[in-house]
Amino acid sequence: MAMENTRDNTVDHEIAFFRELCDELSKGDVNLPTLPDIALRIKKVLSNPDCSTDKACRVISAEPVVTASLIKLANSAAFAPSGQPVTALKPAITRVGYDVARNTAISIAIKNTFDPSKAKNLKLHLKQLWKHSLTVAAIAYVLPNKPAHISPDEAMLAGLVHDIGKFYILMRADSNPTLFENKAMLDELTTLWHAGIGKVILETWGFTEEIIHATDEHEIIDDKSHRAANLTDVVIVSNLLSHIGKISPYSEIDYSTLPSFQRLKLDAEHIAKIMTQSKVQINSMIQALS
Repeated sequence: MAMENTRDNTVDHEIAFFRELCDELSKGDVNLPTLPDIALRIKKVLSNPDCSTDKACRVISAEPVVTASLIKLANSAAFAPSGQPVTALKPAITRVGYDVARNTAISIAIKNTFDPSKAKNLKLHLKQLWKHSLTVAAIAYVLPNKPAHISPDEAMLAGLVHDIGKFYILMRADSNPTLFENKAMLDELTTLWHAGIGKVILETWGFTEEIIHATDEHEIIDDKSHRAANLTDVVIVSNLLSHIGKISPYSEIDYSTLPSFQRLKLDAEHIAKIMTQSKVQINSMIQALS
């Protein structure tokens, strides 16, 4: 009986933690993380279609990690199928484009903001979450049959930030280790609350409505509404495909029967091709961004 009472108290504490977190966010009474200044500068400059490559280089070169990552990404199989290497920032930007360069800066900023090395108890969770986010971003980039108005770069960015709420929750939870000794409970409650929290963070960071909406609804895999395919479908599909071959709650689902796959006209054959023919591209992007 004592053990049951202890377990019940732990669950109550965990639920109370999440309710308090969501209450803070709904009232705006919380100190949300901000993107580093350099990431904001890069994001602003590269979002301007009239920005020259020379100006882009000047801004990006102020952040050596972004510079190195862009050169690595430009030499990856995703952007250099011929194997012709680049060794400088300017040709790297020319090859990958402004949007991917911006996404790379945001990727590094997110990793630094939610740095796993800062965590004491949930470091492994954060590292696994980062790998998952990069995987979803890479799959979204190469995913076929995206609507014409959704660029690979926008899909990549949406995939990258879709679980941003989980990063925030885990960093907050890290200081309350006794509440989260049960990993299954941590995962369950994080899954339940993270989308709404991610929405608030991305609104604060000034992301587009499409990306905010995709983040908020990427867990709704049974939306059977009669609408055209959109960015939310791209993120849902990419997120589910990232679980293939892993132990997952989605393991027993026939993906091709889900509404988002049907809206994107992705059947079992398409899914198999994505996970085989695009594997090198996907892995090279993950490696470059990580």
